[in-house]
Amino acid sequence: MTKFSNLTGTDYSEGAIDLARSLAERDGFSNINFLVDDVLETKLEGQFQLVVDKGTLDAIGLHPDGPIKRIMYWESVSKLVAPGGVLVITSCNSTKDELVQEVENFNQRRVNTFAEPESSDETQPEELLPTFQYLSHVRTYPTFTFGGSVGSRVATVAFLRN
Repeated sequence: MTKFSNLTGTDYSEGAIDLARSLAERDGFSNINFLVDDVLETKLEGQFQLVVDKGTLDAIGLHPDGPIKRIMYWESVSKLVAPGGVLVITSCNSTKDELVQEVENFNQRRVNTFAEPESSDETQPEELLPTFQYLSHVRTYPTFTFGGSVGSRVATVAFLRN
């Protein structure tokens, strides 16, 4: 079992950080660093083996500039997750398939950004490799029925950082 030593919790809301800090102290978790931070303009330095997003991508998607902000999100998160690390996203606005497609779109944008039109090199530079690969659909949530349709928009999905 892997033990993590650099535990950091972030949120853009100071109130959320205050609450998380008090709950951690109450429950005896004194080794967690808490930081008010915006993932789109993060102050965090270094990379992490595990990054967990519970609702951040959803909140960013609600912004009037949501599509642009989502691209910024993926760029930022790709710098925070160490190679070989894992990104786990819980979303209540996207299905597993939608999250996987968004990752594939991000990977493709990166390839298109770094690709050279007439490169004859057989090896792919690191920039041309996919940043994230689908790892696992971590959790299946209860479904509901509404208007004759059955489903759930809540998904927890893990991606491996190359």
